[in-house]
Amino acid sequence: MLKSFQALAAEPDSALKPQAANGRDVVQWLKQAHTKLEDARQTAISAGTRMDAAWDAVLMACLAVACAEGWRATSEKGHRAVVLEGTVQALGLSEPRHDELDTLRDWRNRKYRAGFAVHASEVEEALQWVAPFLTEVAHWFHEQHSKLMKQGLAL
Repeated sequence: MLKSFQALAAEPDSALKPQAANGRDVVQWLKQAHTKLEDARQTAISAGTRMDAAWDAVLMACLAVACAEGWRATSEKGHRAVVLEGTVQALGLSEPRHDELDTLRDWRNRKYRAGFAVHASEVEEALQWVAPFLTEVAHWFHEQHSKLMKQGLAL
């Protein structure tokens, strides 16, 4: 079962800290997420760089959701996993959906091993997960935090 930001923050040595929701930061995180998605779609760059960008799009969106919910991620070990889990739970997505996106996080951690390479087909699969995820995040913001978004866009 996926845990909420609140439950994840209550764990010992959590990588989440409370912070007031901030519309300006939310809007900036979401803009960065969309920029990273566009970067991931650029076939003129390496598959590894594209996969980095695909994961970054997910991470930036998760940081936006955490911020809207009153949390910020620290640089503590596990912060990427925590914001992903909290976000998927907040959006009401399924565990299999979480697992798809977590595959990208796992790739991010594996890329530092010798001999690991990414193929263009893997990037395309990642894009099939990331693009809909950003749409789901956008719908969630529209439904749950439209006032916060308006405030962030006005700044």
